[in-house]
Amino acid sequence: MTTNEQGCVSDRSLDGSASVTVVALDAHANDGTMTDFLDRLSARTPTPAGGSVAALCTAQAAALVAMVARYCEAEPLVAQAERLVERAQRLAHDDEQAFGAVAAAWAIPHGAADDQARRSAIDEALLGAAEPQARVVETAIEVLVLIDQLRPSARPGLAADLVAAGEVARAGSAIARMNVQSNLRTLPDSDERSGLLRRMGVAERRV
Repeated sequence: MTTNEQGCVSDRSLDGSASVTVVALDAHANDGTMTDFLDRLSARTPTPAGGSVAALCTAQAAALVAMVARYCEAEPLVAQAERLVERAQRLAHDDEQAFGAVAAAWAIPHGAADDQARRSAIDEALLGAAEPQARVVETAIEVLVLIDQLRPSARPGLAADLVAAGEVARAGSAIARMNVQSNLRTLPDSDERSGLLRRMGVAERRV
């Protein structure tokens, strides 16, 4: 779907051709949603940040896949893509909550607790914050699998949408994988840390 300078939206028919409908463009149509998120993202606050962006990249990629699947009349893939959209949106929320806990742990003043207790609180929060990002990586991979399944049946007019979905999903995966590695970098060895690193190693080979 594209918009020209006259405010016309080109929408594809099932055969990949385009029909044009005139619409009134409203730059503030999403006030309270996208604008609110971007305002919060640009603020000097710990959340939302890159982790939320990674999750929402993945959600947008999955939504594009759902659109293409509808044009291809591939209803099972539509249902799968929509589940991934919902999961990625939940992960954006989970990431904000988890990294909020990290910020709270870092904010514990020196002297309010012994240094070991403060360090343990930070480590526990960082480990908890790694899990939503690991799930973002895995969700992005599921999006890429759906793209591969759709590609043979997609009309030429949908090719750019699948490319966009793939690039955005890979971006979300790369951001989230870096976040996991950053969160785990200073943590002591544990089964949970090793398990997360193994998951990221498997994911990196699949992207």
